[in-house]
Amino acid sequence: MNIKRNGIDSSSQETKKDYLDVFYTNSMRPPSNYPQKLATHLRDNFICKTGKLVDLGCGRGDMLRAFDSAGYDVCGTDLSPSAKKNCAPHPVEIIDLETNKTGLMPGSFDVVFSKSVIEHLQDPIPFLENARELLNEEGKAIFMTPSWIHHGWGPFYLDHTHVTPFTKPSLRDAMILAGYKDIKVTYFYQLPSIWKFPFLKFFAKFIAFLPLRYRPMYDSFWTEGFNKYIRFSNEVMLIATASR
Repeated sequence: MNIKRNGIDSSSQETKKDYLDVFYTNSMRPPSNYPQKLATHLRDNFICKTGKLVDLGCGRGDMLRAFDSAGYDVCGTDLSPSAKKNCAPHPVEIIDLETNKTGLMPGSFDVVFSKSVIEHLQDPIPFLENARELLNEEGKAIFMTPSWIHHGWGPFYLDHTHVTPFTKPSLRDAMILAGYKDIKVTYFYQLPSIWKFPFLKFFAKFIAFLPLRYRPMYDSFWTEGFNKYIRFSNEVMLIATASR
């Protein structure tokens, strides 16, 4: 029997899926050593220090565990109730990232990190402002989001919850409005080979120029490794760093 509470069918509530349980399963997104490589690269080239770090939108905890291994004292926030279980033993606060402030102590973090979150928010400014309040006086914020120039032809909307695209100027402007200082916004290739050998960016740009089909945009027959190289040659990110 279905029971309605406040006009909502309880059967629909019972079957409502959590985004982590649907899109971040081990079969859909198999665990890998990539988060550890990314955390180490960000520490050594963008953050350049360790200390207390909060991951806003920590999901299933891949980056939390990676930053922990990289030497940070970590905690996270997410809107999914499953995040607490997935991120254990690291502490996670469940909040609405777009409308609610965290219960975390203002000014208590050396690093605020957020990857692939702000493009999901109708109004990212309150989120950016709340993130800034968490930083101590010497703290650094680091945000990563898809580059609209590199995603606008299709990949951006592979995820139907993407609502706010960013370019280098628009991300910089949003961070200015949120009160940040020393803002730097650059393009970021999610290919560790380019981090180690920057001249390989030429080959990534060449690959992106070719009409090569890749998963999940299209069906393709490439091996997983080469498919990722094609995908991340096309789907460039923005990375923004700033101080309080």
